[in-house]
Amino acid sequence: MTTEPRLRGISAFTMGIGPLLLCGFAVPMSNSMIFPALSDLQDEYGFSDAGLGFIAAAGFLTSFFVQLFLAPLADRGKPKRFVLAALVLAAMGSTLFAFGGSLWIFVIARAITGASLGTSGPAVRAIVANIDRARSAERLGRLRGVELAGFTGGPMIGALLIGPFGLRGAFLVFGGVALVSFLFVLSQRIPALPVSGESRKPSLELLKLRPVRAAALASLTLFIPVGIYDSLWDRYITDRGGNNLMVGLTFLLYTIPFIVLGAAGGRLADKRGAERMTVIGIFMTIPLVFVYGLLQSAWLLVAFAVVEGVIGALSIPAAQSLMAKVAPEGRATAAQGLAGSGDLLAATLMSLLAPALYGGFGPVATFGTAAALMCGTGTAVALTLRTTAGPRS
Repeated sequence: MTTEPRLRGISAFTMGIGPLLLCGFAVPMSNSMIFPALSDLQDEYGFSDAGLGFIAAAGFLTSFFVQLFLAPLADRGKPKRFVLAALVLAAMGSTLFAFGGSLWIFVIARAITGASLGTSGPAVRAIVANIDRARSAERLGRLRGVELAGFTGGPMIGALLIGPFGLRGAFLVFGGVALVSFLFVLSQRIPALPVSGESRKPSLELLKLRPVRAAALASLTLFIPVGIYDSLWDRYITDRGGNNLMVGLTFLLYTIPFIVLGAAGGRLADKRGAERMTVIGIFMTIPLVFVYGLLQSAWLLVAFAVVEGVIGALSIPAAQSLMAKVAPEGRATAAQGLAGSGDLLAATLMSLLAPALYGGFGPVATFGTAAALMCGTGTAVALTLRTTAGPRS
């Protein structure tokens, strides 16, 4: 039986990953705080609508490149440094937002917070999955719920703080949360990752391995519809008769199943096999994505967010666990960074394509295209996993 580390001051509920859960909450929360503040920053400092795009793109781009090229350095034996660095970057980015006074300062601040997400995500997922490989999906499911709570909680908490404390005060509060988290994690023991002679190789070399390609493609597949949600969800809900409250409600209702069921969904993947549950999760998600384009009521869209959240609580921890399973010895963080950068790429490309499809052909074509793409890539995943002899071949 695997012996689980008991970290001081952490309850049994955290399964020995309390400091990592704290980082998994604080860093996404610092990143998502910007969403309710963008219009206020634009009003106060008078930059154009194009500036909003520059700020958003800076976060995505830095997170992409950090996950792909810098995060794998955590495989060299000191992953705790990356967890701590992510919290420092989150605090720095929030502080720069608080004291910035021009568009380009805000672009730099957003790039720094994006870098914090790229630094922490792969390392934290790799550590969580490697503490006990037989229960990796269960722990990853718990982590995913906490991450989503940070992403959805950031805008809500930020909106509440901006009123009484102003923009500067709200950003400083978020910076303070990241700093306090840093001080706590600094005092805690974080398990090391296995190191091998392969640990210094670039992440992209992992794509030579069929199982890694399948796992990366599976993760990417599940993030294709995220591009639609990022670029169109507000407009689509509004076009169906909804309002801003209902937009926020859909994200909240999507998150709740992860918090409640993420660990249970992960346990199912641990028991039934990450490969099987990943493929099942993909093909359960595809018809749901297509049905979104057919719904005429904003309230139905809100209700379906719960259904998608339940399916996501099954499929996403399984896909992350699959990547942990197929990663070669000493390449755990590199593999998770490869998956994370692929997720960002898929979501970004779909976010560029979706508005053109929606404006030119309507919601059925938009969501139908996403479902068709998922069907194609999901089939490739299933076939590749079926013809792969072993997880590390």
